[in-house]
Amino acid sequence: MIPRWLSGWRGELVLLALVLVGIAIFFAGYGVGMRDDTFHTEWYSPLRGTSAAPLAVGSVQGGAIDRSGNTPLLVTVRGLRILPAGATYTLSVIRNGASPVRCGYFGVGTGTTQVHLSCPNLPTAPSDWLVTVTSRPAGQFGKILLRSPRG
Repeated sequence: MIPRWLSGWRGELVLLALVLVGIAIFFAGYGVGMRDDTFHTEWYSPLRGTSAAPLAVGSVQGGAIDRSGNTPLLVTVRGLRILPAGATYTLSVIRNGASPVRCGYFGVGTGTTQVHLSCPNLPTAPSDWLVTVTSRPAGQFGKILLRSPRG
């Protein structure tokens, strides 16, 4: 038996409201699911382990330079050890043979680690990347563990 308040036009109105809510939920889920988190690579630089970390490998991928002059970076590393508290890995770039410029800090877990960083004022494809250990608060560069191959 249909309740009296759902008979006639009221029932049709409730049914229409439920259909509209279902459609809204579908499109909200579709919109969230269609978000594109793909990193769009403009250039790629491999990283090789040095004698301080011979089994380490990695890469730096650069995206398109944004309106603020920052280049998004996707850094992938494998074979680096988990550091004690107070120490981090540092990604740096050497521009035109000058001193290294820090682009960001990161930690690693077991297996492969990927981190998103950003670096200002990069040329379209810098050629020399370094990964070092940095002790805080001193901020001194440690041993070079990964480096882009020299061409």
